[in-house]
Amino acid sequence: MTKFMTIKLPLFAVLVTSLALMIGTTGCGKPQAATEGTPETREKKARTVTFDPKALERLGVVVGAVGGPQNQGFTVPGTLEFDPERYAEVGTLADGRVTSLDVHVGERVKKGQLLARIMVPSVATAQAELVAAAAASKIAATNEAREKNLLDRELTTAREAEVARGDAVRTQAELSAAQSRLAALGVGATGAKGGTGAIALSAPIDGVVVRRDAVLGRFLQAKETAFVVADPSVLQAEINVYESDIPYLKTGDEVALTIDTREVTIAGKVTYIEPRIGRSSRALRAHLLVPNEDGSLRAGTFVRAQIKLPNSTTKGAGSMFVPAEAVQPLGEEDVIFVEKSAGVFEVRPVTVRRRSPQVIELGSEVNAGERIALKGSFLLRGELSKQ
Repeated sequence: MTKFMTIKLPLFAVLVTSLALMIGTTGCGKPQAATEGTPETREKKARTVTFDPKALERLGVVVGAVGGPQNQGFTVPGTLEFDPERYAEVGTLADGRVTSLDVHVGERVKKGQLLARIMVPSVATAQAELVAAAAASKIAATNEAREKNLLDRELTTAREAEVARGDAVRTQAELSAAQSRLAALGVGATGAKGGTGAIALSAPIDGVVVRRDAVLGRFLQAKETAFVVADPSVLQAEINVYESDIPYLKTGDEVALTIDTREVTIAGKVTYIEPRIGRSSRALRAHLLVPNEDGSLRAGTFVRAQIKLPNSTTKGAGSMFVPAEAVQPLGEEDVIFVEKSAGVFEVRPVTVRRRSPQVIELGSEVNAGERIALKGSFLLRGELSKQ
């Protein structure tokens, strides 16, 4: 019995010693872990990029407040054109030769004012037919009246009176047909007097002669346009809006139009948005009326339209709009550069809720009023890769 206990005591001592060493090791590691902390409890340090403040403006880096004047919309191109409701093309209804011109390009005209005269052979023929039809109708009407009078006095037969009435009806129909032919040629019954074969081209609206293709002595065809008359007091701006930006524009919106060549901004109102999107351009055309009472604006002028962004989004509070250029890809993230001080920017990851070629809708990572790099942010991204 004594021998058995002598063998087991050393093994028990070994076990006790090993347990003590394990407890001691665990106790020593605990203070070290408390000193270093864990990733879940330790706040991640924000990345920053530093840029020479003097070089920012020179390189085109524009910093502005989110939701501020510099960030209220996006720009789309367009041109000024004549308003189709105040525009008219004048031509002849039959082939003929120009015999006189009464207006010049740039001249202001009134509705109904004579523009030119054209000699038309078919009109001369129609006028001659009208004169003959009018004479035949007059003779037939006289004969009908005489036969009716004779019939009342029983000096003729009912048959003779009926024949006279038939002639009167037939010649009157021929007269009406001749008048209709002249009216179709743009002359009218009064144009038959004299039988000159000339038709007059007159202004259909008040306006300015903006184009004259008629030349004295030239033979014009019915399909050709001789004059263009337009009223320039109101013009129409036609702007192209990308498919993804359509939700930001609607009929009735006021739009600021900038003319670079004159360094002026004018106002236009959206009157019509075409229903079809271009297959290749993926854009549609919006039409805006632009007042031009002084006539200083010219059709064909290039303009830039500033489309305003809404104050809120359908995604609810917290969504903000920024120019597409302000958001830069960085690895697997989209980031913006928030100005903390002159030349110092915080690199802030953001959530893109809606992206278009002109504007991006962000989540709640950025607040209204924070100053970010609106333009030239790609330079800051390049600088970040160097640091």
